[in-house]
Amino acid sequence: MNRGPIILTIDEAEYLLDQLPPPSPDDDEMLKNLRNRLKALLTELRNGAEGVIPTPSSTS
Repeated sequence: MNRGPIILTIDEAEYLLDQLPPPSPDDDEMLKNLRNRLKALLTELRNGAEGVIPTPSSTS
């Protein structure tokens, strides 16, 4: 499988995540993995955004 980087803004990542169907017990692994990776990306994008004040739970 060929892989390459994809650059997304916070808005684009939110949009893609919103387009996925709601989680259900019979989701296949690829959909679960995609949803989890988009959530992780969105969290990282928000943590690195300018003007975002870190919360105590997001600081190490």
